[in-house]
Amino acid sequence: MGVLVVAFFATLIGFVLILWMGKNTPVHPAAMVSGAGTGELDWVRGFGIEGFQRLVILLFAEMGFAVEKSDRSSETVDVLAVDSTPIRGARVSIHGLWSPPLGIVGADEVRSMLDASRAEFVGKGILLTLGGFSEDARAEARGTPVDLIDGEALAKLVKKVLPQVYAQKKI
Repeated sequence: MGVLVVAFFATLIGFVLILWMGKNTPVHPAAMVSGAGTGELDWVRGFGIEGFQRLVILLFAEMGFAVEKSDRSSETVDVLAVDSTPIRGARVSIHGLWSPPLGIVGADEVRSMLDASRAEFVGKGILLTLGGFSEDARAEARGTPVDLIDGEALAKLVKKVLPQVYAQKKI
């Protein structure tokens, strides 16, 4: 009986020490930035920008798009894809923002997306993010060939198109 009591208190003291020692530990850079993300796709941040790129390519490939070109920087992913569906098919430019400042994408990004879409001669631009869009960004996109997909809409799309990826949280 005495051994069980000692083991219990030793375990309890161990947990207290772990919590006490870790309270001032810096957060890992891949952790979610405060205010960014929807919660449903926070696991994607753990894979870094490469994982975000894989998710975007996999998502659009599963939806029937053929990826022509894919590039990434430290914070963005650019994918040029083709929907070969007769009549409604076209080239699509996809620009993904992995971690926008404060989790909100502004109107400047929408204007940049419009310019890039025109330069690539694509029929549609898709701007997506793990964060959200400002009201100015949404207003700027109205009436243009740019679709905005925020973190919440992206999570729903991943659940619908890639249910196994979403369930396993692996890209």
